[in-house]
Amino acid sequence: MKNLEEPIVKVQRMLEKDGAKGWNMAKEAIMKQETDNPQLKQALAYLTLIPDYFRPAIVSYCCEAVGGEPEITVPTGASLVLLAKAIGIHDDIIDNVKRRNEHATAYGKFGKEVALILSDILLFKGFTLMRKNLEIGVPPKTLSKILETIDQIWCIEQSESEILEYQSRTKIDVPPEECLTKLKKRASEFEAITRIGAILGKATKKELESLAFYGRSIGMISILRDELSDMLDFDVLRHRIKKESLPLPIIHVLQKAEVRQKLVYLVSQRKSRKMDLVETLKTVDAFGGIDYVAELINGIADEALYHISKFNNKELESLLNVLRVDRHGLRVFLTTSTNRI
Repeated sequence: MKNLEEPIVKVQRMLEKDGAKGWNMAKEAIMKQETDNPQLKQALAYLTLIPDYFRPAIVSYCCEAVGGEPEITVPTGASLVLLAKAIGIHDDIIDNVKRRNEHATAYGKFGKEVALILSDILLFKGFTLMRKNLEIGVPPKTLSKILETIDQIWCIEQSESEILEYQSRTKIDVPPEECLTKLKKRASEFEAITRIGAILGKATKKELESLAFYGRSIGMISILRDELSDMLDFDVLRHRIKKESLPLPIIHVLQKAEVRQKLVYLVSQRKSRKMDLVETLKTVDAFGGIDYVAELINGIADEALYHISKFNNKELESLLNVLRVDRHGLRVFLTTSTNRI
C-alpha cells in the first residue's frame, strides 16, 4: 500500500507547492469581503476550509509547457478557483448533496438560500478578479481570449451536462454512450483550464489543441474515477441510485441481458439496504462493469500522454500517470471491501 500511495502524495505536494499562490489569492478575495452579517461572514470563511491547489497549478503547468512564465497565471488560477467553487455549489443544490467526502457542502451546512448567495458572490468575484491580469501586463486581447474560452468551452457544455444529468436522474434505460457524452461535456471545465494556460503562454495553434485534448482527458479521467469510487461508498451509491443518475459501471452492466433483471431489481428497491448495495457492487464487478471503466480510464490516459509527449513537462505527465487505475490494487480493494461486510 505504501508504494501505491507514494506517487499520489508526491503529486499532491507538487500541486500544493505550484498552486499555492493562486489558491491564496482566491482565499484572500473571499476573506477580504466585508459584511456586517455574522452568518454570511461565517459562510464565506467556511468556503476557504478546503483549498484548491489543482486549478492554479494546472493552468501554470500548461503555460510553462509552451514556454510561458508560470507567475503570470496566478490571477487567472485564482479566478478559476472561485468560478469552480460557485458552480460546485449549484451542482450540490441540484443533486441534493449535503455531504461530500465526509465534509458538509455549503448547501448542507447553511441551506439552499445562503448557498445560492455564496455562489453569486463567488461568480462576481471570480470574473472581477480577472482584471488583475491587466495589472500584471497581460494584454487585453489575451484576456478577451480567456473570457471567450470560459464562455464557449466551459459555460455551455457544463450547462448541457447538467441538463443531461437531470434528464437521466433515476432512469434505468440510459445507453452508456449517452452517459459518456454527459461526462465528456462535464469535463469541459478542464479543457477550458488547459486552453487558458496555453493562451497565457502564447501557444501555437497546434500546442493549444494538444493541451486542450490533455485537459479534456484529465477531466474525463477524474470524473470516471468518481464513477468508480461512488460504487465503493455505499452512502454515495444509495444517493446516486435514489436521487441522481446511475454510476457508469451499473449502466454498462444493465446492457447485459443475462443479468439485467437481477440488477434492475437491486437498483429499484424502494429502500436500498446495505446488503442490496453490496450485492449490486458484487454483480456489477462480476459482469465487468468495474473493469470497463478502469479500461476507459487507462485508455484515455494513454492517448493524453501521447498528446503531451512533445512538451516534455514532467508535472503534466506525473499528474496523468497518478490518475491511472491500478487494476491489481483495485481488485484487491474490491475483494477486501465486499468480504469485510
